[in-house]
Amino acid sequence: MKVVFIGSLAHSGSTLLDLMLNAHPEVTSVGELKQLGRFAHPAGDKFNKSCTCGAPRLWDCVFWERVNAFIHDATGQTLADLNVDNYGDVKTFRADNALLFKAIAATAGTPVVVDSSKNWRRLSLLIDNPDMDVLPIFLLRDPKGQVCSSLRKKNGGLAALIKDYVVTNVRLHAVIANRRHAIVRYEHLVGQPEATLSSLMQAMGLSFDSLQLDWSIHRRHNVGGNRMRRRDHSVLKLDERWRQSLTLAQRLAIDIGTLPGRFPIVKFGSRIVRASWR
Repeated sequence: MKVVFIGSLAHSGSTLLDLMLNAHPEVTSVGELKQLGRFAHPAGDKFNKSCTCGAPRLWDCVFWERVNAFIHDATGQTLADLNVDNYGDVKTFRADNALLFKAIAATAGTPVVVDSSKNWRRLSLLIDNPDMDVLPIFLLRDPKGQVCSSLRKKNGGLAALIKDYVVTNVRLHAVIANRRHAIVRYEHLVGQPEATLSSLMQAMGLSFDSLQLDWSIHRRHNVGGNRMRRRDHSVLKLDERWRQSLTLAQRLAIDIGTLPGRFPIVKFGSRIVRASWR
């Protein structure tokens, strides 16, 4: 079972990368699987939200209905029963997620499934699951852009966001440091999409497909992600609003404050690192 996991902070471009990978004929991306219960369980806060494909709810989506049928035939469970976010119950987490990825791959008919959940805890459990072959993609964004986007969304104050940048990147790096992985930078993905995707697809054992640059025309069933997943166009624009929004003092604070979260990564270079399937 080949799984690609996008690990990153929020507001780093994970939805865009997710959609670009999904546009490849041999890849299916389903968004942030850590959020599945919020869409699948009747008590979930997103139970009545529409699927990215346009179906009124996840349970009205033919794709997710087929994934659910596969799981039910195998275990008698439903999508709503699966443990996708209780990291303390390792045994059921491993079994349920292995089954979920298997069901998605079988339904989609592709050898690779992408999970853009971002969370380092989820990645650490998936990567240690002997039933799965996980390739982590460490997605990075200039900290000024990431922090500025988070400030606009009112996700915290400047000091807290700087700390989160450092802590999250250090933890993600610790999970992947001694394993094969890929590094992608948001600025390269938007500015040089074909070159960046070509290197990444090679790391995944696949060839770049030009369809990946027109990702919006492809059917999508993403769980979670930002509004980009519902776009009807594939135009890319580098988000550098931080240049106008942040003061000089804020820029300096971010550059200096996030240095501990960037130093372990800088030494690896800017793009692909030791990445290949088993």
